[in-house]
Amino acid sequence: MKKNFLSLLALGLSITMLGTSCGQSGTSAPVETSAETIPSASAESEQETDALEAVESVAEISYANVYYDFAKDIAKEKESVQLVPATPDIPLTVTDENGATGVSLAASIEEGNTTDYYLSALASGNKLTFSAEGTAVSSANSSLTGDLEVKDGTVTIVPAAIQASEPTDEIITITLEDGTSYQVHTLNELLPAMTITGEGVDSANAGIYDFAIDKFLLRVSTEGELIYYRNLNSVGELMAENFAKQIASDGSVYYTYFVELHKDYRQANGGYSSGMYVVMDENYVETDYVTQLPNDDENHTHGEGYLDQHEFIVINPNHYLTLSYTPELISNLPENVTGINGGSDAYVWAGVFQEIKNGEILKEINTTDYPMLYDSSVEKNDYENSTDQGVEVEINGNKVPAPADGWMDYVHPNSLDYTLNTNNEVDKLLVSMRDQSAVYQFDFASGAMEWILGGKASTLTGYDEYTNMRADDKGNEFKALSFGQHYARYINKESDGTIKDNAQISLFDNQTGMAPFITAVPTPTLTRTFKAEIDAIAGTATIFDVINGTDLNQKTDKYHIASHCGSVDYFNENSVVIGWGLHAVIDNIGAMAPEGTISDKGYDDLRQGSRPIFTEYDAANDKVTFELSVARNPKIQTHEALFSYRTYKTIK
Repeated sequence: MKKNFLSLLALGLSITMLGTSCGQSGTSAPVETSAETIPSASAESEQETDALEAVESVAEISYANVYYDFAKDIAKEKESVQLVPATPDIPLTVTDENGATGVSLAASIEEGNTTDYYLSALASGNKLTFSAEGTAVSSANSSLTGDLEVKDGTVTIVPAAIQASEPTDEIITITLEDGTSYQVHTLNELLPAMTITGEGVDSANAGIYDFAIDKFLLRVSTEGELIYYRNLNSVGELMAENFAKQIASDGSVYYTYFVELHKDYRQANGGYSSGMYVVMDENYVETDYVTQLPNDDENHTHGEGYLDQHEFIVINPNHYLTLSYTPELISNLPENVTGINGGSDAYVWAGVFQEIKNGEILKEINTTDYPMLYDSSVEKNDYENSTDQGVEVEINGNKVPAPADGWMDYVHPNSLDYTLNTNNEVDKLLVSMRDQSAVYQFDFASGAMEWILGGKASTLTGYDEYTNMRADDKGNEFKALSFGQHYARYINKESDGTIKDNAQISLFDNQTGMAPFITAVPTPTLTRTFKAEIDAIAGTATIFDVINGTDLNQKTDKYHIASHCGSVDYFNENSVVIGWGLHAVIDNIGAMAPEGTISDKGYDDLRQGSRPIFTEYDAANDKVTFELSVARNPKIQTHEALFSYRTYKTIK
């Protein structure tokens, strides 16, 4: 049964939320539009019928086809977002030899300081050239190497390597012809403090970790060198996170990060956000700014939309896989699910997945096309009381208006992965949905949902010993494999993007306890990671290579837990890299909070800094080889949590 459900979403509320980031707040009010403006969703079209016959789906597909268009807002917000700090009003400038975006000078935040300036970004090993507009450099000196050669009124220097845990600030003093001197610091004054421990990564697994902390994009090598940093605090209250190096199928290298555009769409307590992804080339030069593309497909007709921070994948040059959260008024709740006024309507956050290539949409999947997902939701499933008017939520003991939280975040997709077909386009799509506590595989061409691992509607069996009884938001118990999980990845893809045998996946399983962890709770957070082999024909999943966070607690002085976010990559038996994401409000209360202020069963003291940002674990020898922790720079005053959404590693 296929229908059209029409709603043009317009947002009128504006409020700064106090939420942690792993997503955040928002609002929208639907305005009905004419049915004539949207093509009919023909469920019985020959093309669709043929595709669905080719791949059997475990769920009915019923296209909601809600119309929206945020193009005007996005255009204004893209124009106003400040990705590079304002240039100070001095004649001195700096450039990176490869043109890296963001390598510029920033004035000190200390009031009255007109002599100290800081690099906003630095790529290790690259030459920096300092020049002066309207005048010339007369002399220059490095605090580490002494006098520098001045040639044709400019000076060039390759700054000294910086150790992340024990950084030395190289101060470059530059004097102009008029006698004015400026001190340029290679360490940005807002850079977080990093501590590195561990027994050392073997040379065979040497590489670089990518992560983001306090709006700094950071790259640190397994030898502890700071390879790259970029300060994005110029975006102000907007989010900037999920920084990653991505190697495309053709071998080309990119760096990507998310920047928020519309902060009023944040969920108050974290969860989703609305913005764009920025793509940089191998030299950190920005080349693309990606949002959700408008679509004229008969089953998915809409204008431009926002992207969410949770996932963005570069498949090949100008070929991306994107994830969006979009507020929709839907009318296809199944008969056993109660909506507004007892009917089939509800306000929800839809997960929208697009494969785009050279500016064209190859395929789009929307979670509202699968009515069974409303029923299988574990969190945010109070459809009867859903609203576009916002609700009031409690944050750190304070009640605040949360315009976005009235829309039910019933799926909360937080990772995408893919396999490729012979046309080098997406074949299978792997989706982790936090608020389903389950992982799904879709056949991308047909949209058929092929199997479900975990949650209330699992189609797979064989993993009972790894489950426990949990309850959804309405108190309904179910046998849970994962709970609040993140970051599902195929781990046995061939170099051509295909999988020849049974699919094997890895998963970061938060095993979230009960937020907000103000006191010890009956259900502790017992984060773990594992692999699973999926036999789709037999309908089974075999769990193996489980790593329990509590086991790692005994090896370092940190707690290895994550209520939200997180990542894991199993490179080999000697290299498993785990990013510990966020632990709800715990990362938000500061290192100086009284001991025991916030606890989770089994953990004595969960103040800020009690958890590492990421860990590299040698599973074969049961040892931690690299662990990085962070302390907030005291010059940064913010209510936002101190955490990195994920950590990625590239092995050299």
